[in-house]
Amino acid sequence: MENKKTKSTIAGNNIKTIMIEIGMIQQELSDITGIGTTHLSRIVNGKRKCISLPIAFKIAEALKRPVESVFIKNSETSNLRK
Repeated sequence: MENKKTKSTIAGNNIKTIMIEIGMIQQELSDITGIGTTHLSRIVNGKRKCISLPIAFKIAEALKRPVESVFIKNSETSNLRK
């Protein structure tokens, strides 16, 4: 029997909040990262819970924030504010 790797997922992100803080629009983030607007929109709006590490780093770098402050790990779900 083959062992399958468990995919890590994220609980959420702070992309919108950071973009507002720094005055960046989603199209600008798309242009900087090279991530398509549709794909980026799904990430920003929390519809993509599993993203690749290179994409996470591109977004964090474009926002000039550590990746840990942009994305929220599943173990931190209980700390999310509603």
